[in-house]
Amino acid sequence: MIDHRSAYGLVTHFDPFRRIETDTLALADAAEGHLAAPVPSCPGWSVADLVWHLLEVQQFWGTVVAERVQNPATVAEAVRPAEERLVPELRAGAARLVKSLQEAAPDEPVYTWAARSDAGFVVRHQVQEAAVHRWDAEQAVGRPQALDAAAATDAVEEFLEVSTPFRTKEAAAVGGTLELAAVDTGIRWAVGEDEHGTARWHRLTDRSDQRPDALIEGSASDLLLYLYRRRPAGELPVTGDVAVAERFALRTGTD
Repeated sequence: MIDHRSAYGLVTHFDPFRRIETDTLALADAAEGHLAAPVPSCPGWSVADLVWHLLEVQQFWGTVVAERVQNPATVAEAVRPAEERLVPELRAGAARLVKSLQEAAPDEPVYTWAARSDAGFVVRHQVQEAAVHRWDAEQAVGRPQALDAAAATDAVEEFLEVSTPFRTKEAAAVGGTLELAAVDTGIRWAVGEDEHGTARWHRLTDRSDQRPDALIEGSASDLLLYLYRRRPAGELPVTGDVAVAERFALRTGTD
């Protein structure tokens, strides 16, 4: 049995391939018959646009890994299928993506947009891509479900590691320290920002006497959705300065 946690550098134990396929198929199920519905968490998008986005993303990264792409400009631009083909193509594409990812060693060098340029990064990031967009689709049709706790916990740390180091130009300084506590998996992170606007974080191994300016205690699902600006800080159980939590969420682009 593969130890996915060790192989892919995950925080928790879960099967990333199963999660990618399960969440993609759940998005497809939610989208069926609702393609014209607006997606509140993706302003200006319909469910059809959301399906196409994930289909295009998965086609791109599946090609990158399958062909060991180093230059993304060599990947052919995807063509949006007719609307009636969107959901079937998404379902079929999920299986193709998982097959490509499973056939590559985690340390296989490939293009990525991050400092880590290997297939393992693609696997880890595509878990949260499918999970968050599943939530988008299910919310759009009125039946949002919590994200898988183990996968969401890993995604929170990956987000802190990869997406938050530098704040966007338009974002205000966080102005305080923040602790994120996943109450369902028991993992916590301390987050701060230096004078240059660079985020600093570490996983907490024990309770510190130093209290953060803001503490968010919620499910791993809620924490990840907060980082992706799907759940405003004001909707979550925040102890301390809510404004610190709000500014931290706004410092990072989520496109």
